[in-house]
Amino acid sequence: MGGGDKALRTLAGQPLIQHAIARLKPQVASLMLSANGDPARFSAFGLPVVADETAQFQGPLAGVLAALRFCAAFDPRVRFVASVSTDAPFIPDDLVARLGEALEADAGARVAVACSGGRRHHVIGLWRIEAADEIADALARGERRAETMVDRLGAVSVTFPDVVVGGRAIDPFFNINTPDELAFAEAVLAEGDSTRTLRVPPLLTSSTRGEEQRCAPILAVKPFVVGVAGWKNSGKTTLVARLVAHLVAQGFRVSTVKHTHHDISPDEANTDSDRHRAAGAHDVALVSPRRWRVGGVMREEAEPPLEAVVAALAPADIVIVEGYKRAAIPKIEVRRAGQGDGAPLAGRDPLVFAVASDSAVQADAVQTDVATFSLDDVAGLAAALLAKGFPEGGS
Repeated sequence: MGGGDKALRTLAGQPLIQHAIARLKPQVASLMLSANGDPARFSAFGLPVVADETAQFQGPLAGVLAALRFCAAFDPRVRFVASVSTDAPFIPDDLVARLGEALEADAGARVAVACSGGRRHHVIGLWRIEAADEIADALARGERRAETMVDRLGAVSVTFPDVVVGGRAIDPFFNINTPDELAFAEAVLAEGDSTRTLRVPPLLTSSTRGEEQRCAPILAVKPFVVGVAGWKNSGKTTLVARLVAHLVAQGFRVSTVKHTHHDISPDEANTDSDRHRAAGAHDVALVSPRRWRVGGVMREEAEPPLEAVVAALAPADIVIVEGYKRAAIPKIEVRRAGQGDGAPLAGRDPLVFAVASDSAVQADAVQTDVATFSLDDVAGLAAALLAKGFPEGGS
C-alpha cells in the first residue's frame, strides 16, 4: 500500500478503520484498537489503543492476546472478545451474533471463526477469554500462525454469504491489501450506499478441531471450467494471469488449476501458480504426477482426475485450467512464435472455441466456428469466454 498506516487510508471519504468501527460498533458492548507504535495517531477515534505485550511484532495472534488480556482486566464479567481486521470494510452486521451462537452451541470450542467462499478468516472471530493462556504459551514457543492456533483451540467455523454493496455481491470479508483493491472498493461504494446481507442458509457451521478442513460452501452451483492450452513457451501462464485479473475486475470469482509435469516441493513456491494468485485468483491448485496442492495444503497422492481437483477448490464462478490439453473441457488455444513443437490443437480438438496468437492464424488450421484473437486482446478473449460459459448472460 506504499507504506504508512493502511488503516488510515481513505475509502469513500473516511479512513478504512472508520468503516470497520461503524460495522462492528452496533454488535458489541465496547470497542478497542489493537495497534503498536504511537497511539496518538488514532486519537481521533476516541477508543483505547492496546499494544502487544512484547515489542517483537509477533503478528495477529499477539494482537488478539493483548485484547483478551486487556478486556479481562477491564471487566471480569467479559466472556468473549470479537476481532476483525481494519482492512475489511464490508463485515456482516450479524457477524458477532452468529459467531456467538456457534460458540455457545459448542462447549469445547474456544473460538468461532468466520468463513466465506470456502476459506476461513483466522483472525475474524469470537474468542473465549480463557483462550489467552494457550495463545501466550504458543507465542512464547515462537508459534505465530493464527491458522494453527485456531485449530488447536477447537475452532468452529461459521460460513457467511456475500453481502450486496452498491448492487454487487461482495465477499463480506473482502480485505484491502493493494491500491487496486482500494480502488475497487471505492468503485463499489460509489455505485450505491446500501449494504445488505444475503439470506444465509442453515447448518453452515463446521468443527475444525485438530485438522485442516474447508468451510461449507453456500451454494452448490458448479463453476464454468475452461482451459487455456498450448505447447511449451506459448504464453499460457501470462494469458491466464491476465484473464484472471480482467474477470476479477468485472466482479467474477475466479479460481485456477495449474498442471506441471515436474514434481513440486512443499517448501518451494511455484512461479506460475504464484502468478495466478497475484493476479487475483480466489483459489489455486497446483497438480503434478506425484502430488498436488490446493488451498495451501499439500496432498501426498498421485495426480487425481481434473474433476476431483476442481471439486477441491473453494466455490467460484469460473475455474481457468492451465495445461490439460486433452481434458474434455472448453479451451482457448495459445500460440506464439518460437513455442515448443506441436501441431495446432484447433482443427483436431472440437472443444477449442478460441485461438489466441501473436501472429496471423492460418485459416485452414482452425474450424470455421473458432474465433481468433491477438494474444493482447484480453478483453475480447474474456468476452468469448463468458459467452461460452454463460450464454444467457448471467453467472
